[in-house]
Amino acid sequence: MLSAALPRPIRRYFDSWFDTRNPPSGDAIVLHNRRLYILPTGFGYLFGIMLLLLFFAAINYQNSMAFVLTFMLTSLGIISLWHTHKNLRDITVKLQIPRPVFCGEFCELKFKLSHANNSRRFAIGIQYASAAPVYLKLEPEGSATAKLKLPTTRRGQFKPMGITVFTRYPTGLFHAWGWLKFDLPVLIYPRPTANVKLQQSMAAQYDGKISTSTIEGDDFAGLREHRLGESLRHISWKAYAQGKGLLTKTFQGQARPTLWIDWQLLGESSLEDKLSFMTALVLAAENEEQKYGLRLPGTTIGQSYGSAHKHTCLQTLAVFRQSDLNQEFTIAHQ
Repeated sequence: MLSAALPRPIRRYFDSWFDTRNPPSGDAIVLHNRRLYILPTGFGYLFGIMLLLLFFAAINYQNSMAFVLTFMLTSLGIISLWHTHKNLRDITVKLQIPRPVFCGEFCELKFKLSHANNSRRFAIGIQYASAAPVYLKLEPEGSATAKLKLPTTRRGQFKPMGITVFTRYPTGLFHAWGWLKFDLPVLIYPRPTANVKLQQSMAAQYDGKISTSTIEGDDFAGLREHRLGESLRHISWKAYAQGKGLLTKTFQGQARPTLWIDWQLLGESSLEDKLSFMTALVLAAENEEQKYGLRLPGTTIGQSYGSAHKHTCLQTLAVFRQSDLNQEFTIAHQ
């Protein structure tokens, strides 16, 4: 937020000050006057020193043209201060809930910026911690989207750090910024182990039973109401075209074994290795449309399949033994 050149105790004091006056929000945030701050840039300080030298020179030599130049440049600085502040004022910033990703992938933060007046807004930057900023402009009464792609290095559920929205438009003499904090979850799944196949030792025996399911078997069994999370390729599009709604085709055939992805069956591997292997098994079972359940110390998730069930299992693996679900999401090269 502030320059890294500041001593750490001073930076910590200012960060705490900003935290107190800018509480986290789960909704859109408007950059009104109380949320905006402005200071001269390095070039702005140099510009101010130059104005002082010009003023003293004008006094010393009693040169009227030097006075005129000094006052004109001072007016330029004051107008620039006003325009820089105005370039951010009353902009609405909304952060969409980030899509969960696997550890090692890039987490995308998607912001929507909008305003409701007739002026154009130029050179607006959005920055997360020490990551490279993204710049955009806003048309009159318009909106724009900014995407920040951040590297992930550990699993878990986190909250975003403070996000800086800033501008130096039009002259670069001043740096205006707003500090925003959003109360939204950032979910990072464990990194799945590569080339993992389902293990027969985890399969429940079926003893030649007959089952009816959406998995293609020997005989078509009929239609039933579509359930959220089921594969779209099993929908009867013919029935949908006839106005009967979303119906899922079912088939009757040899019952398939169901799986238990069990923590106790994975040997003496490290915590993260076990979670990575279990994550890969969840993905493998889901790809084969096979029912599976999850067993962790103190937690059991019943057998099912579908996107909602997969998300529940992966989220449980992501936060396993995580003591604080509100810790901030930090990036690798911060």
